[in-house]
Amino acid sequence: MLSIPTIKGPRLQPNQTVGVIAPASPVSKSEIVEGLQLVESFPLKVRLGSHLFDRLSYLAGSDHDRVSDLHQMFSDPEIKAIFSTRGGYGSARLLDKIDFDLIRENPKILVGFSDLTALLISLYKETGLVTIHGPTLSDLPKGKNWQHLSRLITTSHKPQISLAHGRAVNKGKARGILLGGNLSTICSLLDTPFLPSFESVILFLEEKGESPYRVDRMLTHLLLSGRLAQVSALVIGKMEDCGEQKLLYSLLQERLGSLSVPVITGLPVGHGDENISVPLGLPALLDTDRMVLEIEEAATL
Repeated sequence: MLSIPTIKGPRLQPNQTVGVIAPASPVSKSEIVEGLQLVESFPLKVRLGSHLFDRLSYLAGSDHDRVSDLHQMFSDPEIKAIFSTRGGYGSARLLDKIDFDLIRENPKILVGFSDLTALLISLYKETGLVTIHGPTLSDLPKGKNWQHLSRLITTSHKPQISLAHGRAVNKGKARGILLGGNLSTICSLLDTPFLPSFESVILFLEEKGESPYRVDRMLTHLLLSGRLAQVSALVIGKMEDCGEQKLLYSLLQERLGSLSVPVITGLPVGHGDENISVPLGLPALLDTDRMVLEIEEAATL
């Protein structure tokens, strides 16, 4: 199994301080107030990024200011974990401006999903940092999102995630390093230095608001790139508002059924009311007979 030597952030303890940043689209305080209250009730102290509520068209401020907040949170020894406000667009604009040495020397929990996929997987690629694909503050109050996230980052819990509501396109069992996130964001990083190798990777993909032909286009892009020929398994998360489910499953069968590895739907990650938190960069086991994805290490130290 090919993997990058990993580093992990320390486990989060009650009454420690967490930072909040907006690396992508702008957000108002009203959109995150309920999420902030959940975090504070843990109890945790919260420090907001200096430019958290900046707005520059469709971005949460300038690239310089957004990456400055990211650097500040990693360099501040009082900050033990970093949460994001929302996705949208903009994280990839920061990648060539990030001080990866700073992050490598100060490993911390970093949580996000959707557009934040660009940050999560590039930090793993460049530093080996195990990052957390999980809810942003705007999504934290939904369902049991905070319950799942808090358990992952405050204990030695190794998630065993049920895929009971999914369907196997290709059956089988596979081990690999778990990586993944938003389909369109991953496609946008192809042929850049910030996308890790997919060799021996259990790759998961989620998406929102893309019509079936656009999902087809992106899967075809990944297939033509040769990247999907490297994975040890492929797991499909939530495809929210991406067309009728029967049509979508037929598309997955047609596009992915020829892969010689297990392919399964039903991972409860992504957009919608349930977004289970999973660590990126750790070994995992997928078993379609038992319909389970098992993470084999704790996400934190």
